[in-house]
Order: sequence, then structure tokens, then C-alpha cells
Amino acid sequence: MREQDQNTQQGDFGEAWLEAVAAGCGLLHGRPTTVDLQKADVQIVYPGTELGTYYPTVNVQVKTTIRLRQLASGDFGYDLDLETYDALRRTDHAVGRVLAVIGVSEEGENVRLHSEGTLLCGRGAWVSLEGIEPSRNRTSQAIRLPATNTLDQPGLHRMLKAHGTRRSTPVPRIDIWEQS
Repeated sequence: MREQDQNTQQGDFGEAWLEAVAAGCGLLHGRPTTVDLQKADVQIVYPGTELGTYYPTVNVQVKTTIRLRQLASGDFGYDLDLETYDALRRTDHAVGRVLAVIGVSEEGENVRLHSEGTLLCGRGAWVSLEGIEPSRNRTSQAIRLPATNTLDQPGLHRMLKAHGTRRSTPVPRIDIWEQS
């Protein structure tokens, strides 16, 4: 099955996966009222204050794949389409954006029901692409997802702390002596 076909079929699964994890961590979550052109599938919110920001928020672009690569470093590798890459590397989003990639098995169950509860079968990680260089490629860009950026309570809290809190707004440099 082609990667794009697999992402299309598993897209809602990955979003539901992330929402289930967020709910289990006590985080608010939902679908942002955006079209996919803004590259935001799930919005995650910490219901409290973190680093002086009340209700820190992150918009997450979720990709689900059967081709999540384990790199020699222990991190993960994923080939991201260039349109999404360019949208996520922007530095002018009002709400921080991150990429979450969930690797699932091509064959077998991705969800298992047990008497103790439901088990999500797969692995994943997240990364912020904000501010990185444009790609020289034409269709996709290989992305490294740090294995430490987990899709669990510590990882989601780290995501919100790093990318959901207030930050300084860049101010353009103005030379008053060069103005007419």
C-alpha cells in the first residue's frame, strides 16, 4: 500500500490516538476550527498556568504511517511532504505548531481490548520544525523525531511547555537614520 494511501486511511486513527492520550493525561483536546491547509489536526491545551501562560496551547499535525524508521541514534525518521514541512517551519503562527508521527503495524491490530483496558499498539514521537531551513527537495523532506519527545504525559507536557507558552514577538530592525 502506498504511504499516502496509508496516511489517508489511518489519519483519523492517529488523531484519535493523540486525543485519547491527551485525555488520559488530563489535557484538554479537540479539533481546531481550521482547514487542513493550516496543518493542524488536534489542539492540545494544558488547563492551568505554565511559565506564566494561562492555558498553554499547541496545534498538532498528526501523521500515521507504516514506515516510521528507527534510526541508529534511537530517534525516528519520517519523510514529510513538502507542503506540510513548509507550513510547520513557519515562525509566525499565533499558536505553536508541532508534528506528531505515529508508527503502526501494516498487519495486525493497532488497538487491543483487554479486561484491564484498551491498548494502543504502535510508537511515535513529536518534533517542532519551527524556524528550520527550507528544503532543497521537491516533494518531501526527511524529518528526525527525537525518541525523547514521547507521546505520553511527560512528552505532551514538555511539548506544551516548549511550544505552547508565550514567547517574544520578533521586532523588525529599523534604522531611523535611513528613513525618508
